[in-house]
Amino acid sequence: MNKIVWQPIHLYQPSFDFAVYLDRKFAEEMLSSKIQQERQENLNKLAIELVKRFGLNYTSPLSFYEDSCLVTQFYIGRNGTWLAIESFSEKDLINKNNKKLVEYHSHNVESSLEAYTLMALFDQWIEYADVLKK
Repeated sequence: MNKIVWQPIHLYQPSFDFAVYLDRKFAEEMLSSKIQQERQENLNKLAIELVKRFGLNYTSPLSFYEDSCLVTQFYIGRNGTWLAIESFSEKDLINKNNKKLVEYHSHNVESSLEAYTLMALFDQWIEYADVLKK
């Protein structure tokens, strides 16, 4: 990959919550790429394995937008720990006049391990994006 697709921000605040900027073109591409439910489930299985390696356990870490490749939320805990797209609107995302980056914000992150796990899940999704679209 020759450009930055995603970037974590607000990492140095007193809490462990953070945000991620996602390249708008990438998000639009993921939204317009349709995926079979079986592939969504397979990526969720990989995500479950990743989460378990960090000593956490959640049965469905990824939430896709309908039948697209766009992940709108990453979950890692029973206590409501997630990283989710900020005020998602399909109409807003495909608006060609909107040039802003797509923002994801975390919720209820209580440790650096949880923050790192969420970033690892996000990175895994980006890494498998080309495979998902096929």
